[in-house]
Amino acid sequence: MPKETYKTLKPKSDVLSKYIAYYYFNASKENDYTKSFIFYPHYRNSITVYKNSEISFNGNASKVIPSTHKDFEIIYTGIHPNSRSGKIIAPFDKIGIVFQPLGLNNFLVESLTSVITEDPKPNFNYFGNDFAFILDQVYKTTDFDKKVNLLDSFFKQKIQPFKDNRLIEAIDLMFKGDLNVLEISEALNINRKTLLRIFNKHLNCSPKEFSNLVKFRKAINTYQEHKPALTDLAYQNDYYDQSDFIKHFKKVTGFNPKKFFGNLSHLGTEDTFWTVLKSK
Repeated sequence: MPKETYKTLKPKSDVLSKYIAYYYFNASKENDYTKSFIFYPHYRNSITVYKNSEISFNGNASKVIPSTHKDFEIIYTGIHPNSRSGKIIAPFDKIGIVFQPLGLNNFLVESLTSVITEDPKPNFNYFGNDFAFILDQVYKTTDFDKKVNLLDSFFKQKIQPFKDNRLIEAIDLMFKGDLNVLEISEALNINRKTLLRIFNKHLNCSPKEFSNLVKFRKAINTYQEHKPALTDLAYQNDYYDQSDFIKHFKKVTGFNPKKFFGNLSHLGTEDTFWTVLKSK
C-alpha cells in the first residue's frame, strides 16, 4: 500500500484555467512516514494549505510536522531562482493551488508584494475567513470532484482582472522566444528600470530571473516528452552551447543535467518534479 496519495486536477472552469494551472491534493495518514525531497523553481507561484500541521523555514529548507494547535496554515511559494529542500513528517493533509504566470495577481486588489510577507515565514492570509470556510468544506469531503467545485466556486468570486498590459506582454514575449531584457524593453517601448520595477512589484522577481526559469522549465518539459540527447536538449531550448546549459542547470538545481534528470520523480499528472532524497 502507498504511504501517501498525490492527486492533481485542473479547474473545471474555463475562465479559471487562464489563472490556475491545477490543484493538488497530497496526504498521508501514516504515523511513521517521513519524506525528504528537493523541489525546483518554477515561473508559476502557488498557495499551499496544511491542515493540522506546522511549517518552519531555515534558509532554503522547510520542515512540516503534525500539530494539534494548527487548523490551517497557508503558505505562499513564490518565484525563486534556486532549488529548495523540504521534509514532511506524516500524518499530513495538504492542498496546493498552482497559478499560471500572473494568475494569482488576478485575484488581488493590491500588488503581490504588498500582500506577501516573508518574515518569519511566507504566510498567505489575504483571503481571510472566506477562504478558511471553503477549505473546511473541501477537507470534509472525500469526493475530488466536489473539492474542485468548491475551490472553483471560491476563486470565481474573487477574480479581479490584472490590468498592467506591459507585464502581460513582456511575459508573452519571454515564452515566444529567447529575448534578453533589453530586447523586451525595446519591443514594449519602456526602459529597463520600468520593466524591472513592474516585475518586482507584481511577481517579486527580476525579468532575468523569470526568463531563466521559463528556459529551465521548457528544457524539463522537452526532456520529459521526447527524451532527446542532452546536447540536443540544450540547443532546442535556446542555450548558447552545452557549457551554458550545464552551468545553468548546476546553478538552479545543484546538479549537472545528467544527474538531475536521472534522479527526477514526477508527481501527479502535471509538471511537478521533485528529487526524493529519503522516504521511510
